[in-house]
Amino acid sequence: MAGVESLEECFYFRAEILKALAFIPFGFGSTASNAILIIAILRSEQLRTRHEIQVMCALSFADFIEALATLIGGIYRSAVILANSIDILFTPLQCMLLPHSWAWRWSDFATSFMLLTLTVDRLISVVFPLRYIAWGPSYTRIAIGVPFGLSLLLSLAAWYNPITMRGTLSMLCMNVYLSPVFYAISKYMTSCATILSIVLYIPVVYLIRNQLKIMSDKLYPTQLDCQRRAQLKMTITVAISSCLTLFLDAIPRAIGIYGTTKLMNDTQRQCESAMSILFHLTKLNSMINLFLYYHRNKAIRDSIRCMFFCVRQSSIITTLYP
Repeated sequence: MAGVESLEECFYFRAEILKALAFIPFGFGSTASNAILIIAILRSEQLRTRHEIQVMCALSFADFIEALATLIGGIYRSAVILANSIDILFTPLQCMLLPHSWAWRWSDFATSFMLLTLTVDRLISVVFPLRYIAWGPSYTRIAIGVPFGLSLLLSLAAWYNPITMRGTLSMLCMNVYLSPVFYAISKYMTSCATILSIVLYIPVVYLIRNQLKIMSDKLYPTQLDCQRRAQLKMTITVAISSCLTLFLDAIPRAIGIYGTTKLMNDTQRQCESAMSILFHLTKLNSMINLFLYYHRNKAIRDSIRCMFFCVRQSSIITTLYP
């Protein structure tokens, strides 16, 4: 690629293999965590029929795709480095065709947009509680379909540079060199979307306080009050998750892309900045979310427990009574 020095100019084996290997545990942990949460939701009729849980499941699916891409990317890059094949050259299009490359482009947008959607969903549930409970399945289709569709359209823009660009780069296929402008814009956009989802929670928290105070004054709560209380508890859980997201996603994402693009512009080399490791904190965020939802939602907790213990008990019964 014109104007960019070869990878060998800044390649240090120990540093690069550590950066590549770091993808694997974070990717695996986040993939497993999101898979457990998704399966727990889908196997429980009580969970999969609720609007807020369906939106949360869609967010977990986007996180799952991003985590799986991270795991595959880590294995791929580690294998390339260990095989001493960094001097093999790929075209940008060949790099973009790697599964983790295009999966990253879609999931970057999808995770942030779904997080924003989840915040808006919680805001609607607090402002219009009765209407929210009465809405049918079309609400969820719109709430999930719009961000996923928009993410797909925006991710298609990432293909422009690889298709039109001439030249080659190392088969490590560092993301920032595939579509540098798109890479920076997408990271800043998703960081802003994540921050916006957190800012929108400020009025939500205020409304929750007022509604909880009103409900606590009631001596004989109705079934509708119980449903609203469950909605409020879920909203508080998502608020806690949003606070974690601020420190483990939005801020690290913005700092990481700033450091990575600054290094590229200053040195014109194909090596990624060490600040790219900050992107792994988003995977840590999704792993923490599993424990957060497990602790605060009884239905999710029961479904996860049944996933492991019910299967184990059934296998024991099958062994004893074939």
